Parts: sequence; C-alpha cells; structure tokens
Amino acid sequence: MLRILPLRRPITRIRAAWAAAFGLVGLCACAELGAQAIVVDAGTFSLEVSGQRVGREDFSIRRAPAGALATFVAQGNVVKGGLRYSVVLNTDSMGVPQTFRLQTLSAGKELETVTGEWRRGLWSGRSESAIGESAREFRLPESTVALADEVVHQIWFVLRGGPDRPVQVLLPRRLELRSAWVEAVGTERMAIGLREFDAQHWIIRESRGGLVLQEAWTDAAGRLLRVRVPSESLEALRDEAPSETVVRP
Repeated sequence: MLRILPLRRPITRIRAAWAAAFGLVGLCACAELGAQAIVVDAGTFSLEVSGQRVGREDFSIRRAPAGALATFVAQGNVVKGGLRYSVVLNTDSMGVPQTFRLQTLSAGKELETVTGEWRRGLWSGRSESAIGESAREFRLPESTVALADEVVHQIWFVLRGGPDRPVQVLLPRRLELRSAWVEAVGTERMAIGLREFDAQHWIIRESRGGLVLQEAWTDAAGRLLRVRVPSESLEALRDEAPSETVVRP
C-alpha cells in the first residue's frame, strides 16, 4: 500500500523534527559504535564515467554489537560533477533500513535533503528540494535493503545475502521499491595498483535473466573492490584494496 502524505506543516518545523530525530539516533549509535564498533569495510573509490575521472566516494560500514540501536551504520561522502552527497544509513542485523539521511550540496549550498525512517513495518520517507517536497509511506517487505542513487558502497547490503535470489531494494531518493535479482558469475583476476586479487564477480539484474543494473567485484570476505553501473557508464574502483584482502600469488 502506498499513500501520499499531506504536507501541512511549515518546512522549518519539518526540518527541525527530522533534525531532532536523526540527531538522537546519531548520538546513540555513535556512542555505542565509538566504544565497540567493528569496521566491516572502509575505503575510497575513484569514480569514472566513460573512462574519465569524475569524482570519488569515501565510505565506511561498521557493525555495532548486539543490542545496539543500529546494528550496521554505513556512512559515505560522494563528490561527483560539482555536487557533494553526504549519506548515513542505519540498518538492523539483517540489513533492513531503519533510518536514512542524504544531503546534496553544491558550493556549500543545500540542494536536496532526503530522510526516511522505518516504523511499525512502514517506511516513512520525505524528500525536499528547490522544486518542492514529497512524502510517502509504504510497507517494506521482509529482507528489504536500501540503495541510494549516486552511492556505490550500499551495494554491500544487496550482496550480503548471497547469490541466486530475488531481493527487494528501497530507493530512498525516489521514494519507491524495486525488485532485483542477485547472481554470482564466478571468480576473476583483477588488479588494484600493483597488487592482483581473485575477486568474486556479481551481477544485479532487474529480474532473473533481465537487464543488468549493477555489477560488483568483492574479495573473499565480501569487501567491495569494484562496481560498475552500465546505464551510467560508471566505474568505481578502490584506490587501495583492503589490507586484509588476500593477494593472488
């Protein structure tokens, strides 16, 4: 079920409410993570479109101990084409999104703010930009994961459940759900700098046997090494492979 929510409150009150809610979540999560967090993956991607460097993405994915407010916290900063995107995603232990916030900036000016929160089985999302505001509330199927446009590292959550399976993907910026299919192609040899690795090649399709949405390459522990988005001619390659990644002899 999908409902358009009426926007009757002033924008300043809406922003204040979201800021308070996300501020509380951030304080609780960071306090817990600061003491005992485990870094699942972290690094920097260089972004290229049609072979031309267009930006970078710095990210970290951390796992909090059991009982924490958010079991996974994924944070990233993307600089691309004169725009800067700052994003924070909190999920439960299965990777289902609990809270989401993305800001788009240009020359320090805020162009867009997207927020979302899971409550009682429903996702309540809101988007504000210069062209207006929109808000939607809809039910999230089990095992839904989030993947925001312009963000590469959140593909980690799509792949986490393994290959040969359907997955429901929340697109927070579009305020909608999309079905996808995850498959593993096989192991390929790839190089980052002067180091070579055996990488698992993944394909994310719109359906089984359907159009390719994304491709990804990971190490044996699931850490992202490379991502490709065919529709955008986008390639994202790690500047340096994780130190734990096993080098191919």
